[in-house]
Amino acid sequence: MVAANPGRLRREWLVCLAVVLAFAALIQQGGWLGPMDRALYDRLLAFDAMPPPADILIVAVDDRSLQALGGWPWSRDVHAALLKRLAAAGPRAVALDVIFAEPTDPAVDRRLAQALADLRAVCPVFLPVTVRTPLASGRAPVPLRPLPALEEVVSGLGHIHVELDSDNVVRSLFLREGTATQRWPALSLRLASASDAPAAREGADAPVDGTGWLRESRVLLPFSGPAGHYKSVPYAAVLNGEVPDAVLRGKTVLVGLTATGIGDQYPTPFSGGVGLTPGVEINATALDGLLRGRLLLPVGPAWQIAATALALIGWMLWLWRLGPRAALPALLAFGVMAMAVSVVFQLGLRLWLPVSVWCLAALLGYLLWSWRRLAVLMRDLYLRADAMQVGTATSNASARAPQDGWGQVVDALDRGRDAERQMQQQRAEALQLLSHDLRAPQSAILALLQGQPSTDEERALLNERIERQVRTSLGLADDFVLQMRARDDRYVLQDVDLAQLMTEVYERAWPLARKRNLKLVLTLPGAQKNGDADTAYWLPIEPRLMARAFFNLIENAIKYSRESGRVEFALEGSSAGPVVVTVTDEGVGIAAEDLPRLFDRYSRFNAASGVLAALPGEAESAGHGLGLSLVKTVVERHGGTVACRSELGYGTLFTVTLPRPSAAEPTPSAASA
Repeated sequence: MVAANPGRLRREWLVCLAVVLAFAALIQQGGWLGPMDRALYDRLLAFDAMPPPADILIVAVDDRSLQALGGWPWSRDVHAALLKRLAAAGPRAVALDVIFAEPTDPAVDRRLAQALADLRAVCPVFLPVTVRTPLASGRAPVPLRPLPALEEVVSGLGHIHVELDSDNVVRSLFLREGTATQRWPALSLRLASASDAPAAREGADAPVDGTGWLRESRVLLPFSGPAGHYKSVPYAAVLNGEVPDAVLRGKTVLVGLTATGIGDQYPTPFSGGVGLTPGVEINATALDGLLRGRLLLPVGPAWQIAATALALIGWMLWLWRLGPRAALPALLAFGVMAMAVSVVFQLGLRLWLPVSVWCLAALLGYLLWSWRRLAVLMRDLYLRADAMQVGTATSNASARAPQDGWGQVVDALDRGRDAERQMQQQRAEALQLLSHDLRAPQSAILALLQGQPSTDEERALLNERIERQVRTSLGLADDFVLQMRARDDRYVLQDVDLAQLMTEVYERAWPLARKRNLKLVLTLPGAQKNGDADTAYWLPIEPRLMARAFFNLIENAIKYSRESGRVEFALEGSSAGPVVVTVTDEGVGIAAEDLPRLFDRYSRFNAASGVLAALPGEAESAGHGLGLSLVKTVVERHGGTVACRSELGYGTLFTVTLPRPSAAEPTPSAASA
């Protein structure tokens, strides 16, 4: 048969791994799975939602305020009046999300500047800065800043830009934006700094796009609800004194537009079906994340590539070790694991790690490896089919048309099945030959020899030797058949009193010992000698085979013991532990170098090696190497062990250990001692 080629299989796996990694890098670079990743991100935001904090308040230019104060824009005296009202209430910090870039009546602008200065004396106050759009590559950006008179009296400026993803949904902003000479923190970062918020974690910077407008430290916003999530009060209600000072005191106040049709409004992860979210509420979300340390950071591109490569290498290694049936469930488990990693990163570590590319690349790896592994295995089957074709053609093989693919494989498997049937038939025929055909002529020879009278000494000696050879042949046939049955047949176990079984074996072997002038001793526990049935050694065994195994040990001990010696057949054991049967003789012993192969089939030892040498007069009756092999097979199939300890010139000790039913069930395999 042609062996499989593990080297080629390994090369195919490496090629699949390289293709999967290249595919993942391409997908990740192109961002083609962004919609799937963003959908998972938005879904997890709903699980991470928190109620709004009580210390953030929006003073909203809403529809009610427009009805009360007239159409937008309002006079800057109106804003000055609001600022005086806020100054009287004593908030923690104030930010106006309203652009005051164009001059109006100088007196009005001065009154607004004075109101800002008066509010700054109470708490920090900030104004927004943005950039004129559109930005074009090669043209210097022009920041859109408040009037100089207003900028001089406030605590600082903060940019109000948000970042739109490719689906035009706001999920992030940059903590700092500006030109090469000056950058402004986000308006929410200004407010958080004034409120003693912990330092924000830094995200990745945007690549330089040639417009001259630089963006640093992108962070993801922890949206917790749609528009209206944060507490707000109407601008007109504050201006008219309808809102008590206690509502404003100590709060971080954002003033901005929320009315329909005016101001900047954007879709967010929670905007679906309920309208857009005003920019002032997006700033409130950023402020909330900064104050409570809940901003998320996107994992950088380099770390995303490293994580993806590590995950996919692990997946491909897993595929290498799995069988074909387990690969598909493993793919589903890998997808669940990838989603779990994303959940842990987003909800636990406050990091966003896209994993859609993991799942798609893992699917590609599964398909590629399944295909290539099948191709290698099919090629191996084809080679095996060709190898089986040689010398195994059936009667009509020459008439068959050449085949390839599955037809060739099926044909080879059919031939293998036929060969297996032939082997089974040959085995049955061999058993029949050994158990009947080989025994029949030998039995006839014995009958003839027993019927012929002996007339002289030489004829008697010849007959004795012929009889010995015939009996040896019969013993070989019996032992060979018994060995095969002991190894291959299914055992039918019976509860047997081991002591009674040993007594029967002892009575069978006693005449052999007497013939050799040996003392054969049976040693049983005291209770057994008295016939106490309650302490009998009941074991589930196959009695015929176990009796033959014990008899083989005693027969060997008798055969290789010196005359007038002693052979002991003993039983030991407790009510809970294993049962131990020993056979001890005072014979010639076994050499140490031959002990490891003592129980091998057909292992025979002669006097030249000093092992199992027959005593004078027994040379022609030496064993055929099946007796001890049978002992080992029978004992081990009962879950036991057999061991031998011997020394040349001092005898041999065989020890058989059998487990009780509560300790071990009979098993067809066990290690020999």
